[in-house]
Amino acid sequence: MIFLGAIVRIKSLKYDFTDSESKIGQYIMDNTDEVYNLTALELGNLTGTSAASVIRFSKKLGYSGFQELKISLAKDRDNESSKRNKIYEAISIEDSTDSIMEKIAMENINAIRNTLKLLDRDSLDKAVELIDNGNRIFLFGIGSSFLVARDFQYKLARINMPVFLYEDLHLQLVSASNMKKGDVAIGISHSGKTKEIYMALELAKEAGCDTISISRYGDSPVSKVASLNLYTAEVEEYLRMGAIASRIAQLTVIDILFTSIVKKNYDRISPCITNTGELINTLKFK
Repeated sequence: MIFLGAIVRIKSLKYDFTDSESKIGQYIMDNTDEVYNLTALELGNLTGTSAASVIRFSKKLGYSGFQELKISLAKDRDNESSKRNKIYEAISIEDSTDSIMEKIAMENINAIRNTLKLLDRDSLDKAVELIDNGNRIFLFGIGSSFLVARDFQYKLARINMPVFLYEDLHLQLVSASNMKKGDVAIGISHSGKTKEIYMALELAKEAGCDTISISRYGDSPVSKVASLNLYTAEVEEYLRMGAIASRIAQLTVIDILFTSIVKKNYDRISPCITNTGELINTLKFK
């Protein structure tokens, strides 16, 4: 797995924190250079929590304890010093077009970079294997996640894979209830809390199907019901309003999955891509 820094973990899990954990996480992000020299007790006192809370917080992030968390923070600092990214504040109504262009581009780049840190190679390989061997592929998504699912449907259809996606939410649930063992369900939800996606994956799981979730890093109803999880990075709240960077992160995962499937079956799939490309080109004006 690619190194997943402490700051990325804190940002990705912030909605799952208790009040005490939120205080600790915010203090660490605001005072990273100071945290290296603190003990768990000292950090607990500074945040109005306790040493036990700091240790529980560290373990929630996936570390063995506070010491390992501090080591991860040190790696974060080394990575940033060698590859410094400009951090942008929220877009305001006073921003120029050039400023908006630069901020959106940088946030999209950061979303992709942080998502790559979260993606586990073994989980990706397993997902590719499940999709490749699935009798039928059923996709589930709502809102901007539906648009990502539609993009994946288009890609899989081009390589002649049996893939299904319904725009109507009730039809999505009906299709999930009719899935059979050997089918694969893929639910896409940035928050991981979309009730309809949870229900669809739950129905598919009850039918004995493999289930894959694509959601932000951390425990969520959708990730808990899925048998395999692919995580994307959390993004700033002001960009979530338009599902901008989160959509880019999801599309990155989709593109990685699709490309890996094509690579795995290149000899069989290559003619499909060529034929569909030629068909589409006949519809273009010369």
